Amino acid sequence: MLAKIALGNVRKSVSDFGVYFLTVMLGVAVFYAFNSMTAQQGVLAFSETQDKMFSLLGMVIGGVSAFVAFVLVFLVVYANRFLIRRRKKEFGLYLMLGMRTGDVVRIVALESLIVGAASLAVGLLVGFGLSQLLLYVTSALFQADVADAAGFAFVFSADALVQTAAVFAAIFVIAAVLNARTVAKAKLIDLLHAEGKSEDMKLTSLPLSLVLFAASIAIIGVSYALLIDNGLMEPSPQFAAATVLVCVGTVLFFYALSGFLLKLVQLARPLYLSGLNMFTLRQLNSKVNTTFASLSIVCLVLFLAITSVCGGIGIRNALVGSIDASTAYSATVSTNFGNYDDETGYVPSDLGEFGEFAKQQNYDAVVGLRSSVQTLELGDFDALVEGAAQVDLLVDPQDGLTIGDVEQASGLKLTDYAGSAVNDGYEKFPVYVMKLSQVNAALELAGKPALALDAGECAVFSDSDITRSFYEQAIKQGTSLDVSGRAFKLASFHGDTLQTTPVPMNTGSIVVPDDAVPADAAIIQTMLNVQCGSDEDMTAFGEMMSAVSDTNEPNTWPIAMAFTRADVYDQSIGLSTVVSYLAIYLGFVLVVACAAILAIQQLSEASDSAPRYGLLRKLGAPEGMISGSIFVQVLVYFLFPLALAVAHSCCALAVVTDVVAVFGHLDIAETALVCAACFLAVYGAYFAVTFFGARRLAFAGK
Repeated sequence: MLAKIALGNVRKSVSDFGVYFLTVMLGVAVFYAFNSMTAQQGVLAFSETQDKMFSLLGMVIGGVSAFVAFVLVFLVVYANRFLIRRRKKEFGLYLMLGMRTGDVVRIVALESLIVGAASLAVGLLVGFGLSQLLLYVTSALFQADVADAAGFAFVFSADALVQTAAVFAAIFVIAAVLNARTVAKAKLIDLLHAEGKSEDMKLTSLPLSLVLFAASIAIIGVSYALLIDNGLMEPSPQFAAATVLVCVGTVLFFYALSGFLLKLVQLARPLYLSGLNMFTLRQLNSKVNTTFASLSIVCLVLFLAITSVCGGIGIRNALVGSIDASTAYSATVSTNFGNYDDETGYVPSDLGEFGEFAKQQNYDAVVGLRSSVQTLELGDFDALVEGAAQVDLLVDPQDGLTIGDVEQASGLKLTDYAGSAVNDGYEKFPVYVMKLSQVNAALELAGKPALALDAGECAVFSDSDITRSFYEQAIKQGTSLDVSGRAFKLASFHGDTLQTTPVPMNTGSIVVPDDAVPADAAIIQTMLNVQCGSDEDMTAFGEMMSAVSDTNEPNTWPIAMAFTRADVYDQSIGLSTVVSYLAIYLGFVLVVACAAILAIQQLSEASDSAPRYGLLRKLGAPEGMISGSIFVQVLVYFLFPLALAVAHSCCALAVVTDVVAVFGHLDIAETALVCAACFLAVYGAYFAVTFFGARRLAFAGK
């Protein structure tokens, strides 16, 4: 009997549960689809590097899913809170008709489980389809073919199915228990008069409202300044303070906003008395005690969603965009012979017998690697290498050139151009020296024109956007630098990457004539760039270098890193895909959750206000005017959290852009526009559904 009543209630309230059902269904679909991605590993033809990156993607998605589950728990519980509150009068009538409290509790629990089971079933079906779409998206992003010869494969993940069912079953059980507890604890009189309760305005003083509103703007402004000044390059108390202040400022903003707007419009009497403006403002403020908290949460979550999506996709674009520039050579073999410490300066690396071997080879990487390959009987080094060019990064152990020296010579500050993308103490970071002959050999190997320097000139090479503008301005000012006692004028800037690497990291090196390099100059790093005759030779060369790197034979060359062009492509594309999926996963779930919270809240309040709209109709108010009032109310609730979230995001993305500059050049504007369009599509769809749903509820008794 109770099950029949619960099922009947769900059928009668399909429109009321519509947004809730849709939201949970989308949550289930996305949760399953992303957690089923590990099953794609068996049907996609990955390289070894791609396979490792995809495994990393699976672990990241699994970790993020715990956060997503928490968000969905909050969403479901919050939605049920409003749905139950709207139906309290109905439950009170059950009790008046003689139904026991326990029976009403069971009905509520059954309703929650029925809607939950239906949304779970439909969500899983949609998730199955979405997982197939993600399979081919993954294939395109990783540039990996579907293993099946026909180019089609069906992916099903039993683990993801069990995980999704378990998580959402737990969520619905929690929601059912909380709903039942709410009804069980409520008094009959409270249930019958629930619709008549409305919160009173707490802010009645215009001066107080103005002070609180101004304080919120000031607090938010201070948080922006702290974030911009200190950035995200390293954790700091300033970043923690900025986080706390933006949260406090946001809550205070929405707490003061309702009273501020009401009192402000009241001062403009013609506007306040025009049409249904008085009614609309009173409607907006009748639930102020609950809405300021929910609007604050929605705003902060939207801020997180916008920032994560724009920043994540921005990093992907930067990584992918820099691949061609950072893969000019078939492979690069790097060796670190020293380090540069802020306090002690140059510190040689302890390479033991391997270092002695390199010294015996006069630090010639080609000679050393050829000998190593022969010693280990790995094949013919020269058969795989068509051309090679070595570039050494040098430093004067006694008086090495630093960024601080460049700042002093130019009168510029790096922080004025790089913003928060540099850490404290950057002034002591060395500016390495490179020989002109080695640089020209590397440029020739890459098919690029040689560098020409006149007497007394030097050039700057930097493939990082962090320092580009700084050095370009220094060149414009005719800056001269002291290199081991000789003055050299900065003549030109070059953004070429002189190695094959996943992430360009040369923040600035000076190219000088060979005779300007002091005889006691120490090698910080050696990079051997090679060109192979074919992809097969490149693969074989990479395997050969891996064997040299892994050996314990002392008479071999010490390899720190070895990247082939294929390695860089696989790692860059793989990492960018991981970041993209993570950003999209989080962003989609958070935006849907925010829009759903606002929609459910507004639909619930529209239902509560139905008698007021009926009274307006009886007083002769046109339906168009009433619809306009509803439109303004829904617009305010949707627009203000989004507007403040966009403001927060603009500040955060300005800082994120500095961080992304480490990976490569980023034009955040294009990414932001694309993300904005996607967000507005989802957000706008929920707004439209909410408006028409609220309008239907307002005219339900017509």
